Amino acid sequence: MTRRAIILLPLLLSLAACDSGEPGVMSVREYEGDLGEAVIRQLIKSLPDPAPGVPKNYCVIFGEFARGGAPIPARTDFMRRFDDLNLPFVSATSLKESEPDHALIDQQSGLSPYLLQIRSMKSTSATTWDVEMGWAYKKTFERHSYKVELKDGKHTVISSERIEGNFAP
Repeated sequence: MTRRAIILLPLLLSLAACDSGEPGVMSVREYEGDLGEAVIRQLIKSLPDPAPGVPKNYCVIFGEFARGGAPIPARTDFMRRFDDLNLPFVSATSLKESEPDHALIDQQSGLSPYLLQIRSMKSTSATTWDVEMGWAYKKTFERHSYKVELKDGKHTVISSERIEGNFAP
């Protein structure tokens, strides 16, 4: 009996960690669906260019930045949804810190990417969601709250509010 309890305890704890307990909160892996694609496309459309003329890569990440941890990288299949945009996407696993400013760069190209982060998604009804997301480029960043609605089979951002950031147009 004790042996079973020792085996089951880590499994139960890991399952508990998967659920925030808050109704409507989506798991990080659910971000790679049609809703996640729609909000990333909206974010890309609205991105400012803090360094005009400088080539950039794009990198999609999910969830919170854990203390001392790394973000969850988007899977290749999800990033392929954006092939029609003809933008260079890289995986978060290919990024490293550069010296002396500790900015993230893609190890292969040496370029600093736009980090596109879906921080959280919460269903507020059968056809609406609250999505918190943001972008960062080197030391410049913004975080936004989107309200998204599913209408006629298409996810549409119906409102956007800037939460914080240091980008000044």
